[in-house]
Amino acid sequence: MDIKQLEIFVAACDRGSLSQAAACLYTTQPNVSKNIRTLEHELGQPLLVRSGKGVHPTVYGKTVLEYARLIMRTAATITSLAVPDEHVSLRLSTYPSNMIARLLVDFYHAWGDGVHIEHREGTVEEISEDVSRGMSDLGIVYVAQKQVPTFQHILSHKKLEFHPLKKKSICVYVGPGHPLYHEESIAFSDLPKLKFIRGVRDFFSMEHHLERVSMGAIEQSVMNHVVYSDSDHTTVNFLLHTDVCSLGLNFMHQPYEQYAIKPLAINGCEPFLQIGYVRDPDRPVTTYDEWLLTHFKAML
Repeated sequence: MDIKQLEIFVAACDRGSLSQAAACLYTTQPNVSKNIRTLEHELGQPLLVRSGKGVHPTVYGKTVLEYARLIMRTAATITSLAVPDEHVSLRLSTYPSNMIARLLVDFYHAWGDGVHIEHREGTVEEISEDVSRGMSDLGIVYVAQKQVPTFQHILSHKKLEFHPLKKKSICVYVGPGHPLYHEESIAFSDLPKLKFIRGVRDFFSMEHHLERVSMGAIEQSVMNHVVYSDSDHTTVNFLLHTDVCSLGLNFMHQPYEQYAIKPLAINGCEPFLQIGYVRDPDRPVTTYDEWLLTHFKAML
């Protein structure tokens, strides 16, 4: 097994087609097929279901896909360590977020190009691990309120601190093509009728803990997830141009109100997500960290 095989497997899953995976990797379809079959032979189980309509991962393949993404992300992180140590840097790990992207743009305008910006995206576990390993100085996360004690316990073993900032509720985001676009709220009982785009599987994510929210809870097994993606850009485009919706924090940073996307409140859903940041208490908070946290709090 090597990283190239994993990259090919991930591309096939992302594209849903061996030929499209070959095109984006600038190789041939036979080479893609050969690498995936070699990987399947080495692992002893099929990774893909193949049909005339394309390919999709098997149940086992979905698990391998998660670890493959993690391995590729770690490899990219090692490559990013080429940033010279003598340069001053803002080093940050967060969930994929347009709001954070805009915050970093504002940071660049405020401090100019004399400060290197290192931004990584991932799940809560990955963000915490980045801070623990010293690859990031700050990690911005949100966790279900009931899981904060568990989260803090996990962080204590890594000698990290979690600093809560704000509690937020969740909502359903819809675009102009959605039949509920002109509604203001939605009931829990209506959620199984909708089509969702879902992000990474994460023990601390809002979707993982949806069944814990208020009354009228819903099991994830009855929710119709038709798209899985870690890309914020993919999410925005699906919301704008399809009838797919997504779960999200019930607040939208002003610069992104330009999108024709609106939040639907979930009736009876109390604030249950805790937004905060993770840091190593043994590392000093830099002037850049303070700037970023101050402006992030203002956004909230």
